[in-house]
Amino acid sequence: MNMSQLSTVKFGDVESLSEFLFENGLQHKLFQETFMDQGNPVPIYPLMDADPNNLDDWLQAHQVEHQYFASLLSLNNPFNMLDVDFNNEDSFYDWLSTHLYIHEQIASSLGLT
Repeated sequence: MNMSQLSTVKFGDVESLSEFLFENGLQHKLFQETFMDQGNPVPIYPLMDADPNNLDDWLQAHQVEHQYFASLLSLNNPFNMLDVDFNNEDSFYDWLSTHLYIHEQIASSLGLT
């Protein structure tokens, strides 16, 4: 899995954010397929269709998927992904760091690393 794309996003760079959204969507698709191969249906939202200029709906759908993944893997419930200000550089990078950690936990738990 390409975790670097989840950690190299640049604050205020829409192209970089778009690449992050695409890679994040690919990882969620792999997580979903892996769960379904194990007989665990999961909610699926069009995360790759996110508008980088308006992420409110994406954040909500993303939160739901992560909560479901955490539940299936008996991981701690993910942080509140809605509690972010993407217009604030510190908030942006704190969110990215925590989100990356959660993806690493999921991938490791599913044996995808």
